Amino acid sequence: MRVIICSHEADIDGIYSASVALMKFPRANLSFYNNGLDNFKKMFDYIKNESKKSATGLVVISDLGINDDKVSALCVDSIQYLKKRQWSIIWVDHHPWQKKSLMSIRKLCKLFHNSSGKKCATEIMYEKFMYNNKSAEQLKMIAHSSDFMTDIKRHDSRVSELIHFYRNSANSRQKLDFLAQKASNGILWDSDMQEDYVKFLKVADFQKRESLKTLTIKKILSFDVAFVFIYPYVQASLFSHELFSNLKVDLVMLIDRHGKVSIRRNSDRLSCTKIAAYLVEGGGHEFASGGMLKSNPKDFAACIKEMQEAVVNSLK
Repeated sequence: MRVIICSHEADIDGIYSASVALMKFPRANLSFYNNGLDNFKKMFDYIKNESKKSATGLVVISDLGINDDKVSALCVDSIQYLKKRQWSIIWVDHHPWQKKSLMSIRKLCKLFHNSSGKKCATEIMYEKFMYNNKSAEQLKMIAHSSDFMTDIKRHDSRVSELIHFYRNSANSRQKLDFLAQKASNGILWDSDMQEDYVKFLKVADFQKRESLKTLTIKKILSFDVAFVFIYPYVQASLFSHELFSNLKVDLVMLIDRHGKVSIRRNSDRLSCTKIAAYLVEGGGHEFASGGMLKSNPKDFAACIKEMQEAVVNSLK
């Protein structure tokens, strides 16, 4: 039986949940995607094409959440198509979903969903498929620390940064595949990864300095909010943590060249999820969310205005 693993491309939880799935299905093909309607279209187009090559098959989707009606409708239609071709789907995720999306997808496939904010996708994958496996257990512990930014002083950020580097490389798919395959074999760091990491640092340090030149802090009601335009090799979560460590701000909103916004909070009085709801295809967690802007990313002033409005609306 043909097996395809599709997971989130942007962080450790996406890569390592795919690695744990690969331990369960070692002959599976790997494929990585980001959230959003266009990315889900690419994912299901790929799966549909692959389904034509095999009479039966299994798709394992991990760390990818449904955050709007259009994405939900696409997923329902695509899964129904696959089921007619005798393919089955396992979906593992920890992001908040709309109730109707949960109900619709649960009827069509095996859905393992936990949005309590206490478990990441790798932990759910571990519990459902590789429980008591020592290598898988190590991966789920690392993924939890990374996804929830816990035990940050002991957290090794190199893999997160390397994932970010690979995503912006010409051969990104191959690099991410290798990373997941190595982790599934218990290899968390090696000389090839170290060599790539040194290359990344040279570029990232320069781009981080350039990003900081755009730092703008505004008072929104009783909250101090930092807005920054980030360059491709600046990793959003780690950069946000640096800003919180060095600035007295309650919220960080980062925008990239494509108009994607990353939202991180430093105050429980703010909800990143509620803020993201006022952006295009917005979604995520209370402590970390994202979305897209309608404004032109080249017009930073317009982008800041749109982000400000999202914050204000979330507090009404």
